[in-house]
Amino acid sequence: MSHSRWHKIQVGVSLAALCFAVGCSTLPTAPQVRTESGAAPTRSEEPRSTSAALIQSATSTKTISGLLGGTVSAGKFKVVIPPLALAGTATVTVTQSDLSKPVVELAITPASANRFRVPVTLIAQGSGLDLRTLSASYISYFNPATGTWQRVLGSTVDLKLLTVQAPLWHFSTYRVESKAGW
Repeated sequence: MSHSRWHKIQVGVSLAALCFAVGCSTLPTAPQVRTESGAAPTRSEEPRSTSAALIQSATSTKTISGLLGGTVSAGKFKVVIPPLALAGTATVTVTQSDLSKPVVELAITPASANRFRVPVTLIAQGSGLDLRTLSASYISYFNPATGTWQRVLGSTVDLKLLTVQAPLWHFSTYRVESKAGW
C-alpha cells in the first residue's frame, strides 16, 4: 500500500471517529447532564468542561400477585412482599432517582393496594458505608403532612450482610439515615 493511500485512510478514520464523538452528543440517547438546579441545561448552559457529574438512576416495575408475593429491586434498594400482604394483584415500582443518594421512591397501583395486610420489608444495601456509620443507620420516610422525615419503627441493621431494613405498612419515599452522620 502506498504512503499516500495509507495517509488518506488514517485521515478518513480520524474524521469518522471525530464525527462519531461529536455527533452522539446531540442524539436523544446522549448522556443527560443536569445543572446545579437539577434541570436539564439549555443550549447556552451546557457545561464547558467534562467535570459535570452525570446523574445515574435505577427503576424497576413488576406485577405482584398477592397470593404469591414477590421481590422488586432497583439500585441499592429491594422490597420483599410476602405472600398475602396484598389483596389481588398490584404493580410495584421501586425508583432510586440518584444512585449516589440513599433515597428510594416506592409506588404501587392501584392506590387501594397501598395498605398491606402484613408488613413488607424494605432492604437497603449499606456496603459503601463504614461499619460505625452503618451500625447507627436506620430507615426513615418522608411524611408529606408534616414535611419532615420520620424514623420507621422496627428498622434494623445486619452488619454481616451490610444492610439496613425496615417493615413497611405502606409505600412512600424512604431513605437511609445514620445517627453517626454521613
